[in-house]
Amino acid sequence: MKGRYLRGAGLIVLALLLGACASGASRSLLKEDYVAMTDQELLVYYDQLNEALAKEEGGPSGFGLGLGLGVGSGSFSVGASQGMYVDDPTVELRKRRNQVRLELARRGLQPAGEVP
Repeated sequence: MKGRYLRGAGLIVLALLLGACASGASRSLLKEDYVAMTDQELLVYYDQLNEALAKEEGGPSGFGLGLGLGVGSGSFSVGASQGMYVDDPTVELRKRRNQVRLELARRGLQPAGEVP
């Protein structure tokens, strides 16, 4: 019985870690110097920003963990809920995508799939 609770708590911790890694990947895109990129690198970078935004906006907006103890019955429960990120990466990703879009226009480049 106790092993089942530990296994459930372990799965929740794993989900939290995976969510943190996904957010970290989006934030690493923001550290790139898009002005120094070649034209081809800039086009790939623009696509990566769009993909990161789609993942951030399409998935759950956050994750919370709750623990509870039952009085009298001796039960123990673990719960999870969705919420808002304290530091939402989508705002910065949108700003960077707009900056990259302006840089693409300055260079006379058109991202694949977009009509001028």
